[in-house]
Amino acid sequence: MTRHGKDAEFMLAFRSALSFVPLIPFIIAADMPPVERQATTVQKAMTAARQFLDVNMPTEAVTALEAEVTNADGNKAFLALLREAYLSELFKIEKIENPDQARIGQLRRNIALLGGGIPKPPTAPPPPPEVSLPAPSLDTSAEAANAFKKGDYAAATKHFATIATLTVEQKTAWAYCRIKLAADRLNAPGCTPATVSATLKDLGEALQLVPEHAELRKVGQAVLATAKQRETSPASDADVVETASFRVRYSGDRELAESVAKVAETQRKIIYERWSGPPSTAWAPKCEIVIHATADGYAKATRRPVGCTGIATVKLTNGRATERRLDVRADDAAMPANALPRELTHVVLADLFPDKPPPKWAAEGMAVLACSPEEVGRYLRTLPRCARDGEWFGLAQLIELKDFPSEKITGFYCQSVSLTDHLIRVSGSEKNFTIFLRDTQRYGTAAAIKRVYGFETPQALETAWKRAALETARGQTP
Repeated sequence: MTRHGKDAEFMLAFRSALSFVPLIPFIIAADMPPVERQATTVQKAMTAARQFLDVNMPTEAVTALEAEVTNADGNKAFLALLREAYLSELFKIEKIENPDQARIGQLRRNIALLGGGIPKPPTAPPPPPEVSLPAPSLDTSAEAANAFKKGDYAAATKHFATIATLTVEQKTAWAYCRIKLAADRLNAPGCTPATVSATLKDLGEALQLVPEHAELRKVGQAVLATAKQRETSPASDADVVETASFRVRYSGDRELAESVAKVAETQRKIIYERWSGPPSTAWAPKCEIVIHATADGYAKATRRPVGCTGIATVKLTNGRATERRLDVRADDAAMPANALPRELTHVVLADLFPDKPPPKWAAEGMAVLACSPEEVGRYLRTLPRCARDGEWFGLAQLIELKDFPSEKITGFYCQSVSLTDHLIRVSGSEKNFTIFLRDTQRYGTAAAIKRVYGFETPQALETAWKRAALETARGQTP
């Protein structure tokens, strides 16, 4: 057989095999009619979910589908895929030592609602699909194609690695094999730091094989993000404490991790009830809390200054959190009372304001007010010094800031805490402050101030706030 004939044969084999590989959904046009856009987002979620299931990431598949449940409108194919995703996540969790029983119960209830019993998890992979294989050949290209079609991605990878000059189709198939195997390694119990490091290298090489293949690159980037998260976590899979809404990763001090997990659950409920109302369900996906042993370790993993004590990371997809994470320090004695609830407030705010986040001053003010009274008092007592040293922002300037200011940062934080505290005292309710923030998004700041707090103008609010804030702190400046 000529080289050209062998390449053509491989292309046919590859395309046949690729029919079993899910594709990434296309981007929705901005001017698409609402009904069509809704249907497309459902299809997009189904395609993404199938893709996640193919690389053994059922939790991500569930998240993608649950975000579109209301838009699916009873679509049978959608519900069947959702049931499959629930089953896959259930089987995966039940293999873990000390699995999350609350999540298992929730998954079983969801599966029951979708109908049918819960089959036993497969003890062996399903048989390969019926395909017409070429005659046995010693040619490496044919062996690679055969292994790929049969789903033997490890063998296919070995064969592809020995081919001197790869066609575009062969590069694509090899990249898919490596991405699939990388996801399997990351999802395997006891995934070690050395495995993560090797996986990162392999994923980087796989993505270089397909610079123009947007769909496959998107899959690879998702797996790469998981690997990078594992790389920055200081703990192995064995060093984990789990609750209904949190997964705490730690190194060494399990008692501290258990205490942090307990405090996090309590604070989550307190923060929700303070600003909105009781939380409806546990978080899915859970919020990862990574406890770094030292300030240096924290700074290296988060790329934040050594003096920082915590950071929150939330990723939203279609108005739904697909990743929640807190990084805190074990060497911060005040972490459970200050850094943990402060950063957890930012995670809750992502749920309360999924479409448009609150302004920076409000988010920071709400976050600091979750800290201990001593910590809150430190900000309020520093305010007069900020006013005296020219670090005072006018109200209009403060509330219009889109990001953290490049200067007067101490004044920004102290004023943010003080203004938030003052508005709560004016109405006597934290929930009214949440209403005020939503009203500012609907009607503008001036109208929201009048609607919620009764001040005719923002200037009237500023006068009352400044007088009350500076008089309260008079004689208490540090």
